[in-house]
Amino acid sequence: MAVTETSIDDIDMGTTVWMIASTAFVFLMIPGLGYFYSGMVRSKNALSLVFLCMMSLAIVTVQWVLWGYSLAFSETATNPFIGNLKHWLFLDVSIKPHPNAPTVPGAVFAIYQCMFAALTPGLAIGGAAERIRVFPTIIYVFIWSTLVYDPIAYWVWAPNGWLAKLGVLDFAGGCAVETASGFAALAFYFVLGKRKGFGEEKWQPHNYLNIILGCSLLYFGWFGFNAGAASLTSGRAGIAFLTTSLAGAIAGLTWVALAFRIEHKYSSFHYCSGAVAGMVCVTPAASYVSVWAAVPMGMISGVCCYYAIEANLRLGIDDCIDVFAVHGIGGILGVFLTGVFANKSVIGLDGTQSDGGLINGNGRQLYIQLAALAVSAAWSFTISFIILKIMNYFPLLRLRVDPEAEDHGLDFTELGEAGYSFMHDVANLHNSTPDIGATSPGFHEETSLEHPHTRKAVFKESSPEMATAATTTASSTSPPSINMDVKSNSLPV
Repeated sequence: MAVTETSIDDIDMGTTVWMIASTAFVFLMIPGLGYFYSGMVRSKNALSLVFLCMMSLAIVTVQWVLWGYSLAFSETATNPFIGNLKHWLFLDVSIKPHPNAPTVPGAVFAIYQCMFAALTPGLAIGGAAERIRVFPTIIYVFIWSTLVYDPIAYWVWAPNGWLAKLGVLDFAGGCAVETASGFAALAFYFVLGKRKGFGEEKWQPHNYLNIILGCSLLYFGWFGFNAGAASLTSGRAGIAFLTTSLAGAIAGLTWVALAFRIEHKYSSFHYCSGAVAGMVCVTPAASYVSVWAAVPMGMISGVCCYYAIEANLRLGIDDCIDVFAVHGIGGILGVFLTGVFANKSVIGLDGTQSDGGLINGNGRQLYIQLAALAVSAAWSFTISFIILKIMNYFPLLRLRVDPEAEDHGLDFTELGEAGYSFMHDVANLHNSTPDIGATSPGFHEETSLEHPHTRKAVFKESSPEMATAATTTASSTSPPSINMDVKSNSLPV
């Protein structure tokens, strides 16, 4: 297949500015993901997840410049499975446009795609939340990006990728981002196992405000994620913007309604989870479908991802932050439904030739979409599983923390920092203790037998006696014993 020649004369200032702005939008999704994840876990692990998401950005940026971009988007590679090293160290990546974005400088397109690559392993890490060491995770992210993300991205998006030649429709990452991260998270579960106490104790999210903040940043960033590479002049960027917003809204409302049947409460947590599921689902279809198609896509993803979480609980799968249920299942639904709702009149707005999907009578597109899903899911799970197994053979690269460290929380044991200022006394105690496993301060979190997707936490008003006790404890010179009760809004100061 001949690669389209590009010229700097075709560069459009408006499109370039929009892609630069979209790069910043997608960047915000990375700390947003960290906050979203941190609110869902226990407070003693909250900071570690924000940190790991930001480390994913740092590690992948280095990997992307070194060889990741060249492996994923090389326009001169004739191999249908992986790119060459023409652009390693960003050689020849400057003003000349890439064939995938012929109206923006190549360097702008490269850094825009870097944000996608950096976000994806951050998503997968959520599957190992509360039990993963930092240093091995850094190594894993570098290897995973090279062996999993880059090949799948090349298959789907590179000019000579075999799925691209086959005609797969995946606009913004249903295969390389969503499905790949979801199945990588599932591999984490099978290698690392369940969290200590899972099945006996189930934990509530510790900070619903963090969840809402993270969801808001993700929602904002998703507009750049889905609309950033779409044509401005043809209107496809506007369509991507609309479908993203509508699918997130519909899925969020659907999830709240499903939860209300059981809880008889309106849950902010359920809305945020549903909104993310809807945007995951519409990602591969964003500028390929008519705006109305975001309604069924949002409803279907809201229902299916909600019950996928219920299925995980019944099967005893510790999908800690529901990465597989939301991103894995949501990505599968999105890629498949793109084959149903893709509209050739929408795709052709900027001159792109396509037969559309099932609604245009092109049933063959469904088989292409299913083939892309099968190979993306299988590749991601298999290679992720192998990487994790090999790393676990080496003590330095063993990913799971010790049981004692898991009890104390990753914020203290891996970072030596506290996510919340009122916990500084506990942090000081850990710093002054030579062997963290030898003693255990009275730091623990009271657990609930309810899963957050089944029933919300019940918050009780704190009594004056509890407030007095908290103040006395905080001012004491001896190391405090802090009982973090997720059912109480009374916290030591």
